[in-house]
Amino acid sequence: MMPNLKSFLKPIRQIRLLSNDSDMSSYDRLRESLRILVPYQWRRLGVNLIRGFMAAPFIYNRIIPLLRGNATEAVIKSSRRGDFYESVTLLPHIPPDEIGQILSQPVGEAEKARPDIICFSIIDWSFRYQRPQQLMSRFAADGHRVFYIKPSRFLSKASSQHFSATFIKKNILEIEITGTKDFDIYQGPLEGENLNHALLSLDDLRRRFNINDAMSYVMIPFWHDLAMETKNKWDWRVVYDCMDDWDTFPGINKAVTACERSLSIASDLVVVTARRLFDKLRPYNPNTLLVRNAADFRFYQENCRPNDLLHNMGTPVIGYFGAIADWFDIDLMVEVARLRPQYTFVLVGGIFDVDISELRALPNVRLPGQKPYEAMPQYLYHFDACLIPFKINPVTEATDPVKLYEYFSGGKPVVSVRLPELEDYKDYLYLADSAEEFAGKIDQAISENTPDRTARYLELASRHTWEERCHLIETNLKSRAPLVSIIIVTFNNLALSRLCLESLFRSTDYSNYEVIVVDNNSSDDTRSFLTEISGLEKNLKIILNDVNYGFAKANNQGLDISSGDYLVLLNNDTIVPPGWLSRLMRHLQDPQVGMVGPLTNFVGNESKIKATYRTWAEMEEFSQNLIWVNDLKIADIHMLAMFCVAMRRDVFEQAGPLDEQFGIGMFEDDDYSLRIKRLGYRLICAADCFVHHFGQAAFGKLINEGRYDNLFNENRARFENKWELKWAPHQNVNLEFNLHDISRPPTVNSGP
Repeated sequence: MMPNLKSFLKPIRQIRLLSNDSDMSSYDRLRESLRILVPYQWRRLGVNLIRGFMAAPFIYNRIIPLLRGNATEAVIKSSRRGDFYESVTLLPHIPPDEIGQILSQPVGEAEKARPDIICFSIIDWSFRYQRPQQLMSRFAADGHRVFYIKPSRFLSKASSQHFSATFIKKNILEIEITGTKDFDIYQGPLEGENLNHALLSLDDLRRRFNINDAMSYVMIPFWHDLAMETKNKWDWRVVYDCMDDWDTFPGINKAVTACERSLSIASDLVVVTARRLFDKLRPYNPNTLLVRNAADFRFYQENCRPNDLLHNMGTPVIGYFGAIADWFDIDLMVEVARLRPQYTFVLVGGIFDVDISELRALPNVRLPGQKPYEAMPQYLYHFDACLIPFKINPVTEATDPVKLYEYFSGGKPVVSVRLPELEDYKDYLYLADSAEEFAGKIDQAISENTPDRTARYLELASRHTWEERCHLIETNLKSRAPLVSIIIVTFNNLALSRLCLESLFRSTDYSNYEVIVVDNNSSDDTRSFLTEISGLEKNLKIILNDVNYGFAKANNQGLDISSGDYLVLLNNDTIVPPGWLSRLMRHLQDPQVGMVGPLTNFVGNESKIKATYRTWAEMEEFSQNLIWVNDLKIADIHMLAMFCVAMRRDVFEQAGPLDEQFGIGMFEDDDYSLRIKRLGYRLICAADCFVHHFGQAAFGKLINEGRYDNLFNENRARFENKWELKWAPHQNVNLEFNLHDISRPPTVNSGP
């Protein structure tokens, strides 16, 4: 028996309130949600429906996995879209008008799918918080799921699983992959049996978490072979983030540095932190981008506040935080501290393989040791001036110090040795070439520390944030992905169009696409809805026709203004699940393929399969299970129905626009399929892609009005006359799917 609507929605409202409690962790919110649901017997109710829609699939996508005992997986899976989105029944027999107004407002930026990031890092997440964690945290905050590969050790080969996952925070998991022996990322590279096991781990990871479109973010050449395998096997784009000159870095094996050239050449984007690194790697890859380090400006502003860490010093405090390692000039620091006994020098940081006994013996030097990242703004608050006392050598000449931006985020003056990468900031810094000059610059920095100078430092820091750096990387990487133009024709059926667009923006993790909606003079509220949403979605264009031009001409209108290297025709009575577009694009890498379409629940030929789902949430689970069983499997097919087809622009330019003689519609897909086949291309159905199709959204009314049969017969005659053949009804036979061995052109060596 269906529960009372009021009692049905009560727990939903309670759970929604939890999402606004910023003091609770995601895991605690899940546990509390479970406690709320138990009295309402949600375990039994599960996904019971209320006639046109189901109460928030937050229950299905988050709570049900928790009931199954995997809270971490529940969090990471559901975090790729917002906590709440409306889910409708996808049963074809329910009239579309009863579905309701699903999309009351455009999908928020935080709810939109983003490519996943597989971070092949240089340090564990728990190590000193610096560029790797900062960038990945920012990507995660922007909606990317981040899978942070732990570089310090492998899981044992004897482990019962191929990887382990540790929840870090929303959208971030730290991943341990399997291997056969210990390894050292500075002595590598990763190869042989360890490489094979790493690939198995990643394959298991992508299946478990439904990773389709992704970038391999590489931070040291040790990972070269593994990253290239992800590119070749799964079409993941590769970013190489170079933050040091590995040729001069102490303790690194030449076998690792030897990989850097080929990694740079093959990467889709090379990111460097310093001008010297740019000059080194730019000849190998024209897509090399200078992305210096930065600071979490907001974090420092909020936490650089009065505290008791360094109270009652009684003298000006000259501060440093960061590693005290081979590049830290201890001799310089000792001499400067001796020259200025009236100052207290506080050097916060871990000590790595250097002798600091002489420094420690000085009465005006404090060495608190390694402190958590969260404490840095508290120490910074007490510093009257900040230091960058590095040696000048090949390592530091290619270094852009993170601490520079963090010091400025507290509004503090900075005294530094004359590092080449600091030349751009010379008007803001106190630069010195000797110990005597260094001490004098400290005096000057303290005496000139005025509110106006503090404001200058803060203004500079506010322009050099990790948000800005990530946006720069994302923008440039997006431009490296071929543009896909998605054409959608609408005619009334506003509820279905809303559903289609919501699913498209929520689920399309491919990074570079535009949507062109052509409306054929709808008489409901479709036109006003499209006008409103086009003002909010920057990658959405609309064409509003004054008459109903029919399916073929409307699609041609969209194709005429499209800019994409790839073209997709998508019906407005479809719902797309995560990964749909990335998978279609992957099959089009084969130059023999002219057009590709997905499996579906409703169509008149062999691409129709039996669907066992009832709701949107269930459809996504059904799709995910289906695509991984059939990963990279395809079958040749005699005709692709145009509810969803994809092709390259070069194929479209050879085949030409859709034939507009078919008017309102029918047989234009038979016609186009035949044209592409006669050009010598393959038509394929991808078994690893599924798109839900309501079906008969537009033509259902023709059936009710008794006009369908006449239109079918007229267009059938047009098709037969055009091709001088007799059309045969499509057969619902089982296709024979085989693995798609996609031919890939060799990597072009663009270097010298």
